[in-house]
Amino acid sequence: GTNGLVYQQVAMDLPALTEAQQGRLPLLCALATEVGLGGSTYLDVQDRQSSTVGSLSLSVSTRASREDVNEAFGYLVTASKALANRIPDQVSLMMDTLMRASFDETDRIKELISQMRARRDQSISGAGHSLAMTAASAGMSPLASLYQSQSGLAGIASLRALDNALSDSTALHDLSTELAELRDHLLSSPSFNLLTVSDSQSLDQAAQALIDAVAPLANSDRTSTWTPGEKQASTNQIWVANTQVNFCAKAYPTVSSGHPDAPALTVLGAYLRNGFLHRAIREQGGAYGGGASHDANVGAFRFFSYRDPRNIGTLADFEASVEWLLSSKADSHALEEAILSVVSSLDKPASPAGEVKKAFYDTLYKRTLEQKRALREAIINTRHEDLCRVADTYLKPELACSVILTDAKSAESESLSSLGWQHHDVS
Repeated sequence: GTNGLVYQQVAMDLPALTEAQQGRLPLLCALATEVGLGGSTYLDVQDRQSSTVGSLSLSVSTRASREDVNEAFGYLVTASKALANRIPDQVSLMMDTLMRASFDETDRIKELISQMRARRDQSISGAGHSLAMTAASAGMSPLASLYQSQSGLAGIASLRALDNALSDSTALHDLSTELAELRDHLLSSPSFNLLTVSDSQSLDQAAQALIDAVAPLANSDRTSTWTPGEKQASTNQIWVANTQVNFCAKAYPTVSSGHPDAPALTVLGAYLRNGFLHRAIREQGGAYGGGASHDANVGAFRFFSYRDPRNIGTLADFEASVEWLLSSKADSHALEEAILSVVSSLDKPASPAGEVKKAFYDTLYKRTLEQKRALREAIINTRHEDLCRVADTYLKPELACSVILTDAKSAESESLSSLGWQHHDVS
């Protein structure tokens, strides 16, 4: 059961977007629930939200194809939860937010963007390892490049530049116009995928309310489909931020989730973390944490360190972990531990509503139960020679891309400045 709550989601196929529209999409999602609707001010809308729903959001969901990381699918998701006695108002608010979000309260938009900038700046010290990995893998696939430009360090730099530019009233007006045009363009989607999760007594009413609300938006004329854009070039980079520690990452291009080598690469991350990286990066190197993982969604195997006093030495340890694997004898106990850790993450339970949502998106992205079972079986049957084979195939030094997120003084040191890497500043 859902304890009397009704969860509603509308997942619309993303239409084809220009590079500029792609850059504005996360901003539209963040602002749509914080501004006015139609003729109502944002204060009126806040009152309406608090009396109608427990949560309301717009977001983008993307996932690469199982067969090719250069192909991806994307959806604009409008989601909410509310009590069962609020179903008509819940659905009405969702549709108004999707269709009538007003971006003409420019002072409000400027304030919200300044707040977003402050939050993103503050997030660097806590999520630096994730940001470094995103930057390191940005050249591995189109989706990886998109993540870096939207939510990675490059996205933070773009948000800072936008916030600075909005001191000019013309730029603020232009942004307002762009967001309104993008809102209308997104509604050209020909496909609306609906999800309703509730207790049995409310299910039919809630599902029909959502179907009726979306019906007028049906559009079969559009034929162009969304793509994540062009893949960036892989470049070693140093990013400067307001931090007193380092966050290091190294990434290697790999394969999609449906490739036969994907299971072994997934186990490899856990095996290297447990057998070498924890000792070398944390116990000996002094970092708060470190590890490795395979992200089949972007086609990259990624090493990372978290709140690290070192930088160049850590990158060397990443490569040393591969050499350790290839030169060491098989350790059946360590392999079993690595496999169990991966399987436990696959089998991690969710709430009843969470399980339904997961199944909904698996269906959208054409992930079947048989494919999941095959993946689990392949992970369980991974052997030490499989780890050595995929490491030797994909984790070659000449294929790596490295990123160091550090402070200004360290970036100017001889050891880093002499590398000749690209320098970027978000300090």
